[in-house]
Amino acid sequence: MKRVISLLRKNAMVDILFTAKGNELSCMLTEPLWGIPYNLYLPFASMYMVCLGMSAFQIGVMQTVFFLSQVVFAILSGVLTDKMGRRLCTLVFDCLSWSVPALLWSFAQGYEWFLVAAIFNGAWRVTENSWYLLFIEDSAEDRLVRLFSVTHIAGLIAGFIAPLAFGFVQKYGVVDTMRVLYFITFVMMTAKFVILFFFSKETRIGKRRMEECKKISLLSHLWDSRHVFFDMLKNKRIMLTVALVACYMTMKGTQDSFWPLLVTERLGIPEENLSIFATIKNLLMLVSYFVIVPHVNADKFKHPALLSIFLLIFQQAMTMLLPPGAFWLVAIGAAMEALALSILTPLTSALQTIAIPAEERARMQGFFFTFCLLVTSPFGMIAGALSDVNRALPMGLNILFLLLCAFFALRLDRFSAPQQQLEHSA
Repeated sequence: MKRVISLLRKNAMVDILFTAKGNELSCMLTEPLWGIPYNLYLPFASMYMVCLGMSAFQIGVMQTVFFLSQVVFAILSGVLTDKMGRRLCTLVFDCLSWSVPALLWSFAQGYEWFLVAAIFNGAWRVTENSWYLLFIEDSAEDRLVRLFSVTHIAGLIAGFIAPLAFGFVQKYGVVDTMRVLYFITFVMMTAKFVILFFFSKETRIGKRRMEECKKISLLSHLWDSRHVFFDMLKNKRIMLTVALVACYMTMKGTQDSFWPLLVTERLGIPEENLSIFATIKNLLMLVSYFVIVPHVNADKFKHPALLSIFLLIFQQAMTMLLPPGAFWLVAIGAAMEALALSILTPLTSALQTIAIPAEERARMQGFFFTFCLLVTSPFGMIAGALSDVNRALPMGLNILFLLLCAFFALRLDRFSAPQQQLEHSA
C-alpha cells in the first residue's frame, strides 16, 4: 500500500492532497458542498428562466444587473475583508450571496425574483476575495496553480451525478426539477459555510490587518484605499493581468448564459441533454487536472495559455456553424471547451495572485475585481440583444474576447520575461 501511495504522490496534484493542512485542507474538503449543487443546477439555469417567461434580452439585463452588483461589492470587498477578517467575512457574505439567492431562485415566479437574486448574488465578490485569501494566504506561490485546480476538482464531483438531473428534468420538467435543486443548493451551501467557519483559522496577514483596522471606520479605510488604487494603475504587470482576466470573465459569462440557448433552440438538441454535455465537460476537466495541469506553471504561462485560447476559438467557431441536430459535434466541442478551461481557469487565478503584492492583497484584489467587472458588466445586455437576433452571435462575441485574451497574454509574457530573468540571475 505504501508503494502505491508513493507512486501516486509523484503526481503533483495527488501530492497536494497529501500535503495540504490547515486552511488549505478545510477549504478543499468543504468545497464539494458548494460545487455539487452549483454544477447540478448550472446547465439548466438559463432554460429555467426561459420556462418562467423570461426573454433572452431579460436574461442579458439580469446578467448586467448581476455584474453591476458585483462591481459595488468588489469595491467594498477589500476593506470588508481587512476589517472583519477572512473567516467571518466569508461566513456572512457567503450566506448573503448564495443562501439567500438559492431560496429566491427556488420560489421564483418571474423576472423580478431573478433581478433581486442577482443583486444578492453579486455579493459573492466579497467572499471571492475573503475565501481566496483564507485559502492561499499562508501557502507558497509554487503551490498556487495546483491548489486552485484541486478546488475546481471538488466541484467536478458533480459531473458524475449530473445524469440524475437529466433524469429528473425528463420526468418532471425543468421548472419542478430546478425548484428542488435550488432548495437543495440552499441546504448544502449553508452547511458548507458554517462548517468552514468552525474548521478554519484566521491567516497571519489577516490577523495583522484586523488589528491595524480595528480603530479605523469602514469609510475611512475605503477612502485611504485610493492610494492602493493609484499604485495599481501605475503597475503595468497588474493592469495587463486585469485586462487578460476581464476578457476571460466576459467570455466565460457569455458562454455559460447563452451556449445552452444556442444548443437547445437553434441546434434542436433536447434540453434534458444539457446534463450529458456537463458530464462530458466535467469528466474531461477531471482527467486534465491530473494529467496536464501538473505540468503547467504560472511562471511559464504563455504556451499553455495560448494553446487553450486558440482551442476555445476553434470550438466557438465550430459551434456557430453546426447544423441542427449535430449532437456528437456539440459533444466534441464541449470536450474541447473542457480541456481549455481546465488550464485557463487555475492559470488566470494564479497569475492574478502572483501579480498582487501580499501585504495589500485584500484591497488590491477588490480593485482588481472592480476593474474586471467594469469591463464585463455591459456585455451581458449586449450578448442578450445579440442572442435575440441570432442565437449564434454571442459565440462570435466570445471569439473577439478570446483574441483579446491572446493579445494580453503575449504582452504580459513580454513584460514579465525581463523581470523573471533578473530574478533568476539574482
